[in-house]
Amino acid sequence: MKNFKYNKLAVALAIGVAASTSVLVNDVTSAAQNDANVSVNVSVSQPTKIINWYKGSDSDIIADGIGKSGGKGMSMARMAAVMDAQRNLLGIIKGVQIDSDTLMEDLIISSDVVKRNISGLLRGAQIIEEYQRNDDEYYVKMRVPLYGSTESLAAAVMPEVRKNTEKTPFPTTDNSELTEAEVQEIRDASYTGVVINADGIDPTFSPVIYDTEGRAVYGVENLDYDKVVADGMVNYTESVEGAIEDGRAGNNPLIINAVGTTGGSNNTNVNAVVSVEDANKILVANESTGILEDTSVVFVR
Repeated sequence: MKNFKYNKLAVALAIGVAASTSVLVNDVTSAAQNDANVSVNVSVSQPTKIINWYKGSDSDIIADGIGKSGGKGMSMARMAAVMDAQRNLLGIIKGVQIDSDTLMEDLIISSDVVKRNISGLLRGAQIIEEYQRNDDEYYVKMRVPLYGSTESLAAAVMPEVRKNTEKTPFPTTDNSELTEAEVQEIRDASYTGVVINADGIDPTFSPVIYDTEGRAVYGVENLDYDKVVADGMVNYTESVEGAIEDGRAGNNPLIINAVGTTGGSNNTNVNAVVSVEDANKILVANESTGILEDTSVVFVR
């Protein structure tokens, strides 16, 4: 297979800029400190760190934190636990893959807007579990949504993505790769979505479907940004059966077996590669029912 390498997210990274994410942590945790003179001990924990990519539009990041009061009461222990969880959430967020070449950490370094948005997102992270562990310790588990029109990771970063990406139409179908009968059969099928069986693909905010000639069939630049923020571009599942049960691609999806995956500078395989013939099948189906415009796409990992 050809070695494809595309950067579909034009983000200007500031090379050599000494932007420390510890500043972002300080921005978050300083807001939790009601009294700057109070010394709050944050435990060195073995935290839960989870990115739930398999929950569709409800996908999220979860981390926990443990705080010790140092004899100053449970309110201080709880504050320290929240700060610990926020720090752990930030650590996960920094590693989220935006596209094949860009990590979230890159955006935090290069964009003050993204840094402020992430800081606000962490301040507002949802506490989903909390309890006192013993006389001196408090435990919290916190959640940040990946998608959602507000207060989500997508909402925090998409303004920066929008600034550098203009919406473009989907490519036209090359009907020379399909017979008239095949084209009519796809149109008559009225597919409700597309399932790409792409073993080993890595999750990302901005995946692309390429064909083996390098044509981009599906990418963030083809889509409505508000819809991408609210629901994401694709759902991820672990099996074709799970993809059908998932619902995003509807009850009559076009199922395509990818011929491979590809990535970029971060040694990831976030993009699916399909044959030219299958790419044209997807485009014909989209012309009939708008499955790509509706982001009715599921990737099987």
